[in-house]
Amino acid sequence: MTQSTTVPVGSFRTGRLAEGRPQALDAWRVTTDDAEVAARIANLLGGQPQPNEGGGNLAHEVLTKVETVRVLIDGPDAVAAHMILWGSKGITHQCDGLEFLSPEEKKGQPCGCPPVFEDRKVAAKEGRGPTPSISLTFRIAAEPALGEFHFMTSSWQMAAQLSDLTDALKRVNGPAICDLTLELVVYTTKMGRGVCYRKPVVTVLGSPDTVMIEPPQVAELTPTPAPPPLRRKARPAPEPTIPSAMESSHSVSVSAALLRQAAEVLGTTVHEETVIAALSEIVAGRQQTAELFRLREQVGQIAAIAGRALQGRDSALT
Repeated sequence: MTQSTTVPVGSFRTGRLAEGRPQALDAWRVTTDDAEVAARIANLLGGQPQPNEGGGNLAHEVLTKVETVRVLIDGPDAVAAHMILWGSKGITHQCDGLEFLSPEEKKGQPCGCPPVFEDRKVAAKEGRGPTPSISLTFRIAAEPALGEFHFMTSSWQMAAQLSDLTDALKRVNGPAICDLTLELVVYTTKMGRGVCYRKPVVTVLGSPDTVMIEPPQVAELTPTPAPPPLRRKARPAPEPTIPSAMESSHSVSVSAALLRQAAEVLGTTVHEETVIAALSEIVAGRQQTAELFRLREQVGQIAAIAGRALQGRDSALT
């Protein structure tokens, strides 16, 4: 299969310029020169078409409301990867990790990059080696006739998983439905510093005959939480109190969308299990940890509920 030569109608981006400074985004940003495409993107993914003031040479941009887009990728040839080192006069090194791709007189010769992936990252960080340049071409699964879109990234995480991605696309043996996601990563360094960022992830789901072209449920955008504070010794949690029959008349208002998302992450089936699992912090894995930060924001609701219950009990006793 040859790589598409169709000119993309737009680009997906993970950031923009705000007052001259780079800004990472929680949701996808789409730029295009076609006003009709911008309007259709806004209709499909949320947001409003507006003049592009966030960087790039395309006239329009849409700051969408989604962190995951279901896309159609036409096989492994829709993914291109290079290693590039830029200098003051342009590209000084371009390879595939093993051989030079340019200039023409060096093409096919060993490039000298370290064979170990982590060593390549170190060389790039020190300015001695190239960084990934990954290009992905795709269509939006819900409206493929809109045209091809383009996404470029220098993510080392995506570079490390590139072979898994191309293998998965080969197994589909044709156009593949995939989820293109800005995945939230949250962790604490050895020094106790909280770090959070988003990385692009492509998940191959299957062929259009076996996978829905749209997610079953459009989830609300998960905002990037503030980095967690330095670790401190945790205080013992108080024993949970069980409300009496007299207190059971107090209602609880909890976001249904939040409970559905929490259930998916925690693997629970009923709301009671979801709340218990979230409050007890029985969470494992990066995705679940990220969701825990969001769930903690809802603890105020539970505290208010407990306060109302106590007030009701006191009123009944007086």
